[in-house]
Amino acid sequence: MNVLTLTLGPLQTNCYIIYGKDKKAAVIDPAFYADKIEDTLNEKGLILDKILLTHAHFDHIMAVKELRKNGVSLYLHTDDEEMLCDPKLNCMLDFMGKSIEFEKADVLLNDGDNVDVGGEALKVLHTPGHSKGSVCYISDEHIFSGDTLFKNGVGRCDLYGGNYLTIRESLKKIAALEKDYTVFPGHGECTTLNYEKNNNIYMNF
Repeated sequence: MNVLTLTLGPLQTNCYIIYGKDKKAAVIDPAFYADKIEDTLNEKGLILDKILLTHAHFDHIMAVKELRKNGVSLYLHTDDEEMLCDPKLNCMLDFMGKSIEFEKADVLLNDGDNVDVGGEALKVLHTPGHSKGSVCYISDEHIFSGDTLFKNGVGRCDLYGGNYLTIRESLKKIAALEKDYTVFPGHGECTTLNYEKNNNIYMNF
């Protein structure tokens, strides 16, 4: 699987474009600037097939509405559905001072689901704690961890749906994975699972 990284918006959110040989791409967390995302897709000759959200905070969804204009399906964990459509819950009003109306997701995910991208299955791992419906998407080699796991850190737990004890349990689920995946987080630089197990104080169980 090929991975392109765009760091977008005032909170430097990582947006990932992933694709296989068939050139059908999924965008994970289209943060801001739909035009930049579309330009990158066009430059690579990719067709946007799916939008996958790790969670529904405003800084991971601002380009969703424009990217869905051609009927692209939106995937989101069922426990974050309410947050997607509520600018207070997704923090858009507090941080941006405005609201955007979003339609509900086309596909509501649950733990253990698989999403096909370019002929490869991404497994959905429900990892609440940053939000109720936070997930990681796991391929053969990669973990797209959203705001659950960062290099040497974790996502904040003081916003709606957040809970520190819950995110610790989610980190235990991630730590139990056996392979040394490359971890692509929602903010900051990429890392590896083994590095986080050995160096991240939040994964010291």
